Amino acid sequence: MNLKRLLGAEDGWGAAAGTLLIIGFGVVVLFVSIGDLREAARLKPEERSCESWLKDSSGPRWVSLSGCKLELAEAASRRWKGWRSVRDGGVSGAKYLELFIPIYTGAQLDGPPKAVLATTDKELLALVDGIDQIPPEEVGAYLQAHGAAFQTLLEPKTLVGYVEPMKSVASRSALNVMADESAVVLEQGRQPARANAVFGLVVGLLCVAFGVRSIGRRLLIDRDSSL
Repeated sequence: MNLKRLLGAEDGWGAAAGTLLIIGFGVVVLFVSIGDLREAARLKPEERSCESWLKDSSGPRWVSLSGCKLELAEAASRRWKGWRSVRDGGVSGAKYLELFIPIYTGAQLDGPPKAVLATTDKELLALVDGIDQIPPEEVGAYLQAHGAAFQTLLEPKTLVGYVEPMKSVASRSALNVMADESAVVLEQGRQPARANAVFGLVVGLLCVAFGVRSIGRRLLIDRDSSL
């Protein structure tokens, strides 16, 4: 049996290409899903010190990092530009949706960040948003009034989240602002997408099985016709 016959090209090269695409797609999905399943099988995040993780962030992507410091002064943000308001006749002010805050452990952040925390912490977003709602001359008094809250949110702490290797559009823009697109992004509070990993595994297996079945049927037909 030649390759043309095996792939079903006798029904047109479109059918042959379809068989190869289905099998190829299934193999890729299986490869990605198997990697995700390793993380999905974890019952708890990998516990590491923030210092050691910043030196080498390879390994498990679901992590719990102790002793992390956050540098809000160097943070970037993703904001909603606002909406038209009939009541006030204008456009409402932009609202913070997500902050990207550099992570460090030393006395101070030295150079571009090696890792960034992506957070949607409502209390922190509200505090930062409040700065934009007041005149510049009142910022100092605002920071002094809310100093305890900022200190509590930014003091050395344990961060739990998921390292996302495929950066979102928002995180890429934030890292570009920070002048270090190679920084690792830790998405606070996120856990492995177990359902997605299982779904991907099932889809990959079905695609490969369908493609192999199509080839197998042609092998049987060719064998029977030669008897």
